[in-house]
Amino acid sequence: MIISASRRTDIPAFYTDWLINRLNAGYCLVKNPFNPSQIKRVSLLPEDVDGIVLWTKNAAPLLPKLPQLDRFPYYFQYSITPYHPDIEAGLADKKETVIPAFLKLAVSIGAKRMIWRYDPIIITPRYGVEYHITAFARLCELLAGRTEKCIISFAIAYKSVAKGLAETGHMELGAEDKIRLADALMRIAKDHRITLCACCELPGLYEPGVQPVSCVDASLFNVTVPRDKNQRDGCNCAVSVDIGAYNSCMNGCRYCYANHSESKVRKHYAEHSACSELL
Repeated sequence: MIISASRRTDIPAFYTDWLINRLNAGYCLVKNPFNPSQIKRVSLLPEDVDGIVLWTKNAAPLLPKLPQLDRFPYYFQYSITPYHPDIEAGLADKKETVIPAFLKLAVSIGAKRMIWRYDPIIITPRYGVEYHITAFARLCELLAGRTEKCIISFAIAYKSVAKGLAETGHMELGAEDKIRLADALMRIAKDHRITLCACCELPGLYEPGVQPVSCVDASLFNVTVPRDKNQRDGCNCAVSVDIGAYNSCMNGCRYCYANHSESKVRKHYAEHSACSELL
C-alpha cells in the first residue's frame, strides 16, 4: 500500500506533529470526503506501507523530525512556483524558508527523492510567458544538483478553481503557445541536468522531449501497483491511500482545488489536534 500525504492538504507544512504521531501509533483514520460519516482505518505499520509520497510547498517543519521517517521508503513531491502572495497568500517565504528546506532535504535524502513541481503554470498580466521562462531558469540554477526531475502542468479552470483563477487575471494559452513554453522550459532544465516531465497534458507537449510521469510512482518503491482508475484520464499514478483532508490547507493558493471555503479552512485548522486519530 502506498500512502499519499497528501493531495488534499499540505501535511509537512501544517500537520507534521500529527503525521509523526500517527506513524508512531501505526494507524490513522480518514473520512470519506464524499460521505464524512464513513471513516476508514488506515494501517501505517511499516510492514503494511510500501512507501509514502509527501506532497508539500514547505517541508521546513518536517526537517527536525526527518529521522522518524526512516522506517519507511518515501519521496517528496515538492512544489516551488514563482508566484507572490497575490496568488499564494499563506505560503512561507520562498527565499528564506521554502527553497532552503528543499536544499537541506536533498542533501539528507538525495536528489532522486526530491521531485520538484513547477505547477500549475498560470498565465496572467503579471506572470506572462517571459516571466515564467526567467523565473524557471533562476529556480533551475538554485536547485541544480538537488533534484533530477521537474513536473510541470498548466492551470485548468475547473469549476472548483475557476473563480480564484479568474480573479488572478488568468489567461488560457493556446496549444501551440503551451508547447513552445514547455519546449523552452525543457531546454533550460536540460542545461541543469533536470528532466522536465508533465502529466495529463497535450500530446504535442511530449513531442519535443518532455517526459510523461507518474506522480505516485510505484517504481520508486520497487513495487508493482496497478494504475489508480479514480484519477483523470491520462494519469498514470499508482493506486494510493490519501490520509489528508480537504478544506484544511493554510497555504492560501488561489488555484487550489482542495479548499472550497476559507472559513472552513480556518475553522478546521483551529480545531485540529495533533493527538487526534483524524486529521
